[in-house]
Amino acid sequence: MKKPFPITETRQALKDALPAGDEAMSTPEREAPFTYVPPSHAAALNPENPIVEGIRGAGKSFWWGALVSEPHRLFVASAFPEAKIDRNTLATQGFGIGPSSRRYPSKDVIETLVQRFDARHIWRAIIATQIDAPDPYPSQGSNWDAKVSWVKDHPEEMDELLYQRNAELAEQKKLQLILFDALDRLADDWDSIRPLARSLFQVALDFRSYQNIRLKIFVRPDMLEDRDILAFPDSSKLLARKISLKWRRSDLYALVFQCLGNANSGGEDFRNHCLSEFGLKWHYDAENTAWVLPKNLRIDEDVQKELFHAMTGPAMASGASGHKRGFPYTWLPNHLMDGRSEVSPRSFCAALRVAAQEEPLKGWDYPLHYKGIQAGVQQASSIRVNEISREDYPWIETVMNPLKGKITVPCLEREITAIWKKIE
Repeated sequence: MKKPFPITETRQALKDALPAGDEAMSTPEREAPFTYVPPSHAAALNPENPIVEGIRGAGKSFWWGALVSEPHRLFVASAFPEAKIDRNTLATQGFGIGPSSRRYPSKDVIETLVQRFDARHIWRAIIATQIDAPDPYPSQGSNWDAKVSWVKDHPEEMDELLYQRNAELAEQKKLQLILFDALDRLADDWDSIRPLARSLFQVALDFRSYQNIRLKIFVRPDMLEDRDILAFPDSSKLLARKISLKWRRSDLYALVFQCLGNANSGGEDFRNHCLSEFGLKWHYDAENTAWVLPKNLRIDEDVQKELFHAMTGPAMASGASGHKRGFPYTWLPNHLMDGRSEVSPRSFCAALRVAAQEEPLKGWDYPLHYKGIQAGVQQASSIRVNEISREDYPWIETVMNPLKGKITVPCLEREITAIWKKIE
């Protein structure tokens, strides 16, 4: 049996290295070495795939921010070449969450623009700004009203500017990737969001004809499930290249190990223990000053399980029959799954951060105690429930509150509807 990881150093590494919360911002909070690209995400980052679908916390906003960060982009190009992001890829942000930017209009500005212009002209003006379209397109100091007005009134000149910029990029052997995120923040209500989103998808389809200018849209599943948003000719061609941000169990653990191996405090101890006890040697990427986890720690669940259990102990309870309560490696992700049988890295990392903050019982030989893992799952699950019920689907609280303390599941549907009818 392998020796447990050093307790103090590993717990500190977990607290220091794992993401603390939502990274939905224009630039990532953490340095590039803490980045991991799962196989499905490699396909999602590929500029040839315009639609990237993912649940809340799956990484949409992280990639929206990371791809415009040169250190992160170069690290991905070096450590994860399968993502097809190379040194000649330029990335800019066309819309998303973050500080107000002159490069794309805010929600409030869009609200005024849609009163005068077609949504298509708004998106084309944003794209013209992203590619630094030259004169006669209005200068960067011009307001959005002037930019969109020019695009509307000069369709041929706009097409020529796009053609010229595409040719310049081709000659330079470069590709410009324009990123769009947080489409649910385009407006305050779904009826206003729908035409804006539909128009963006249509423009993305149009830009498939430009080889060196690509659009990439990060979107939640519920938006793609709205038939009205994709109600335009040839929308199926876009959906055919849709990639979902999926996190397999091995991907979640690989992310955690990548973070631990690069932790400023405890990272070296973690890597050394991987080598001395498991024969796993980390690769040092000198150009990006980053440690890259061994291949076995990316894909081999047996190796991952053995290593993780050297951090947690072999079971979710003590004693000879403790394994009947489950194994930490499988128990943790299984208890974080949502209704789609998916686990977000945000929830997974949050659970482990809480577990690392829980003091283990005296005499426990491992950095993490199973009770700490249970507490972590409970807190991470509460965060996820709040996200769903208060942010994504606020109507849930309205329909669920009357049921509190009045039903026991499983129950019949008529028992639920009877309670609702009493409060109508």
